[in-house]
Amino acid sequence: MATPPDPTRARAEKDATNWLILLQEEPDDPSVQADFQAWRAASPVNDDVWRHTQKAMGIVAALPAGNTGNWQADHKVAAGATKHRFPVFQSRRRTLVAGVMALAACAALVVFLPDITLRLRADAMTGTAERVTLTLPDGGTITLAPSSAVTFGPGGDRRHVTLLAGEALFSVVHDEKRPFLVRAGAFETEDIGTLFDVSRQGEGLTVAVKAGQVRVRGGKLPPQGVDLSAGQMITADAATFHTTERPADQMSAWADGFVLANDEPLGCVIERLRPWLQTRVIITPSLARQPVSGAYSLADPDAALQAIAQARQANIRRLGPWMTVLY
Repeated sequence: MATPPDPTRARAEKDATNWLILLQEEPDDPSVQADFQAWRAASPVNDDVWRHTQKAMGIVAALPAGNTGNWQADHKVAAGATKHRFPVFQSRRRTLVAGVMALAACAALVVFLPDITLRLRADAMTGTAERVTLTLPDGGTITLAPSSAVTFGPGGDRRHVTLLAGEALFSVVHDEKRPFLVRAGAFETEDIGTLFDVSRQGEGLTVAVKAGQVRVRGGKLPPQGVDLSAGQMITADAATFHTTERPADQMSAWADGFVLANDEPLGCVIERLRPWLQTRVIITPSLARQPVSGAYSLADPDAALQAIAQARQANIRRLGPWMTVLY
């Protein structure tokens, strides 16, 4: 049975996020500093939550020097000072609201502008946690993973596909006279009668074969390309490439509703989970390198994130619905 959230701690976490914004908006205001210290001293929960916020965000190093000492110090505030809890929020409401609105506007540009550009180019695309299967005229299929987009060849040619973003599983009906081609950046994958997965990472890609064969060309690959058969995969970018093998039934596990990990860096596993999550995930470098193993269900992506973190006894700090920090 899940442990119900502690309302006192939940309130303290919201307050800590507000203080995080306000202390950066008013770094040199003595009254803000005094009210902040009063809030922190008013409850052990407040102090503990603030320490977790500091650790999760690495905020001390990012703040002006004048704030660093105050945030690190263990000040003692008189008991009577608790009556001043949050008066500054009312007197500086406009500043706080303006700051939040500015942050929201920036976030909207970062999130939605690339999405709009992609929509103008794509013939088919998916959103967060959305999975779509397209049936081709010859009976083949393309299954798009979340946050993915494809466009088809001239005249809507469904045997020439460009993966613009994300990942897709291709089930191809082989036709020697009309080869099925998938382009992703500088790379091209040609089927030789197969079921294969293509995942794009910037200008690089990963191709994994579940059945049959494919030929991958481009980048620093040999001019004749690299042939892959069932259970083989290749990861390539503009400068390097390497091939690996794994059981074919473990390829494209996302299409079966799972993220699989076999002694892999936690950061790589979270990267595969990202398209299913509504929140942005930040991971400390040391934790990202820790190995994890397991099968994590995509039916509940948040529970999968929790399980992956628990596999390394990691802490999770949620800053509203938009950001989650693992450390």
